[in-house]
Amino acid sequence: MLSDERSRQRVVELLDLAILHSESSYAEVIDNGVSVKSSLNSPNTPWPGREDFEFDTGNDYMYCVVLPIARTGHTAELRLGFDERPTADQIRLAMRRTLMALAGYLCIAVAAAVVFGMRLSRTVVELTRVARRIASGNYVESLRLESSVRELHQLGADLENMRGELVGVNQRLLAEIGERERIEEHRLELERRLQHRHRVETVGTLAGGIAHEINNALLPIMLLAESAMAELPPGTPAHTDLQQILSSARHAKQIVAKVLTFSREAGIAKLERIDLPSVVAEAMRLFRLLVPPSVEVRADLAGTFPPVMADAALTVQLIMNLCTNGYQAMHGQNGRLEVALQRDRVRLSDDAEVPAGDYIVLAVTDTGHGMDAATLERIFEPFFTTREVGSGSGLGLAVVHGIAESFGATILVDSEVGRGSRFRVYFPVAKPAALETARAAATPGVLE
Repeated sequence: MLSDERSRQRVVELLDLAILHSESSYAEVIDNGVSVKSSLNSPNTPWPGREDFEFDTGNDYMYCVVLPIARTGHTAELRLGFDERPTADQIRLAMRRTLMALAGYLCIAVAAAVVFGMRLSRTVVELTRVARRIASGNYVESLRLESSVRELHQLGADLENMRGELVGVNQRLLAEIGERERIEEHRLELERRLQHRHRVETVGTLAGGIAHEINNALLPIMLLAESAMAELPPGTPAHTDLQQILSSARHAKQIVAKVLTFSREAGIAKLERIDLPSVVAEAMRLFRLLVPPSVEVRADLAGTFPPVMADAALTVQLIMNLCTNGYQAMHGQNGRLEVALQRDRVRLSDDAEVPAGDYIVLAVTDTGHGMDAATLERIFEPFFTTREVGSGSGLGLAVVHGIAESFGATILVDSEVGRGSRFRVYFPVAKPAALETARAAATPGVLE
């Protein structure tokens, strides 16, 4: 094929055209071992002897391609060499651009991660802060967190629901604990009052039995003294001695009567519908005659009050004893004694000592020395007194207690050492006359 010069020249021209119209820098045809090269080949660019697709190897700046040419009866191959430097430059440019793009994407990713992490950490920190405040007892703090992260938003909502349940349970527990404490305090108070009542009733029963025995012993003393006095002329020493014996016996009988009043064994009281303000006013008129000007006596009886079922004479005695007790608590010093009436409606939950119902409350308040808890436990016991020996019998408040019990009234005492005392007597409001008439005769109580 390339045996003549013309054919060789024709091939050279074709190879030149291949170089001119392509980016190749080397062109050669091998036909049956005969080599024909383009006249445009770079003289310093030898054929490497093989296909070469590697860049930057051998310092030839060229990569080579071998294309086989199949012809009938013989084979040939076309060898083309291309300058690898533009391609390498393009590759390097592409790599730089790729690296720059990757770097940009990396920076964007890092920035996004930082922003997301800051938002995430802010939400977690806020969640931690609120959780710690709730753990410390601040159940008002809300756990509702506004977050663009769906999982964190849902977590905050779930924790808020848990907090709500916890607050509800905690409030219920506190309410139950408080209720149990109140019930326990109420139970202890009832036990204390019941023990006090039993003790007073026991002492009253004992005092009543002793009073009967003393009455039995006083009766012959008084009768025999009166009989002997009748046989002796007045003015004689024996007559005088018998008068003293009779006077002492009568004084002892009065004390026994007070003991029987306390023990509620003196008979049946004359219970009737009375106007309590009128009775209190009469008692205060009598009491003002007994106290010195150093004691200021006040009476607040204003208002309209329904009648109560009581014995007027015994009610006066009850008021006089309470006022006398308050006056004596001042030890002769300047002070103030206040007596007041007011209406009150007691419910079942107000005070277990006072049954539910409508009452007229008699309050006697003094500015005396007051009483401690130990004294309050025993003030209604007969013969118990805090005064010096010979200054009192200790029966005044015991008689008050017995009279109040005979009326179906209740006494409550509030006192504090150094701040005086307040006695409250709850007189039940009288029922309609038709109902009271039927039960008045059967009401046990105390005779005047």
